[in-house]
Amino acid sequence: MIKKVIQIALHSLKLVVRDKGTLIWLILMPIIWTILIGAISTPQSKNVKIPVGFLNNDRGIYGEMFRETLKKEKAIEIIEENDEDKMGNLVKESKLFSGLIVPEDFSEKLVNGKAVTIKILKSEKNFSYFLDELITKTANRVSIDALSANFTLEKLKERKIISESEEEKIWRDAFQKADKFFEPLPSVRVEYTVLSVEKRNEQLPAGMNASSPGFAVMFVMMGVFFAGAAMVQERHNRTLARLLTTPTSKFSIILGKMSGFFSVGFIQFLILIFFGQFFLKVNWGNSPIGVLLLTVSYVLSVTGLGTLISVFVRTSAQAGALAVLLSIVTSMLGGAWWPIEIVPELMQNIARFTPQYWAINGFNKIITKGLGVTAVLPNFYVLITISVITLFFAVLFFKFE
Repeated sequence: MIKKVIQIALHSLKLVVRDKGTLIWLILMPIIWTILIGAISTPQSKNVKIPVGFLNNDRGIYGEMFRETLKKEKAIEIIEENDEDKMGNLVKESKLFSGLIVPEDFSEKLVNGKAVTIKILKSEKNFSYFLDELITKTANRVSIDALSANFTLEKLKERKIISESEEEKIWRDAFQKADKFFEPLPSVRVEYTVLSVEKRNEQLPAGMNASSPGFAVMFVMMGVFFAGAAMVQERHNRTLARLLTTPTSKFSIILGKMSGFFSVGFIQFLILIFFGQFFLKVNWGNSPIGVLLLTVSYVLSVTGLGTLISVFVRTSAQAGALAVLLSIVTSMLGGAWWPIEIVPELMQNIARFTPQYWAINGFNKIITKGLGVTAVLPNFYVLITISVITLFFAVLFFKFE
């Protein structure tokens, strides 16, 4: 039986491959659409710096020195603020990536060799691990500068070769010279206050990272539906009916046809993934197992839908037209053309009834957010459920004539 199933599946695959027009729709068109839409939606962000608020309450001069040291970092733009509440609101609204608050006694404690705390405001919306490291590095730098200045001043005072009026200038000069020769030794601590928000803004996919999975999902559905249209033509030509005259069971025929549909979609999806990865430089994430689970479950779901369409339409022309219409409309609803997060909530709820939504949502978790298999398991379960339901009814209503 397995041999016959494989033969029938290969025959279905050959019918699709022989049609050059279908191949154009399966491979060439998704590549063209991916490149065009991906190029249009790619954000233009040349030399964009991260805005960081800076509130200097220091009564001395070293808070300003800390700001100047931080400004040397090319990745950030220092935005000076004079009100903590205002700066906190800007951080909440993501107008500032984070906010730094230098305390009043910053200079005093540095000069006296005491630990001092810099407060940082962060929003739950933003992931700023690299920025945390950058600020900590700056704090370490100021710490060792102050330590070196304290050491220099203490030694000179022990030898009684300086006057009290010269101490401030000597400390400052030593601080600046030490800035060129420092080792990370934190005595300036960083304290974080995370500002909660009512709703977290999720990072949206853009450019090729959005168009590659989106149009792959749409055109794979279209490809499987086209394979179903070919089966309608076989039924019209009584090819399926003649198969029943051979020692081949109905189950083997149905399984073989569905395996052929699945093979079309799965191979097409793999080609589009590899093209996106190696030619368009799409980051398909670090979870190949997660991508595989989503791919298999999605192709199974559209296989069931494609078979159902082939059952109820009468001609291959009707099947082809319906394939294009359903693929485009449901893909637009499901988030293949644009991020689903930007449409009204009602449309987002409607999108959940399409397999494209669950596939694209899962791929975005891997590509955009860098998540793994565990994160996409809910998407996988939903797609498998759709597969079971659609395949069941496709088998139940399958027609040979």
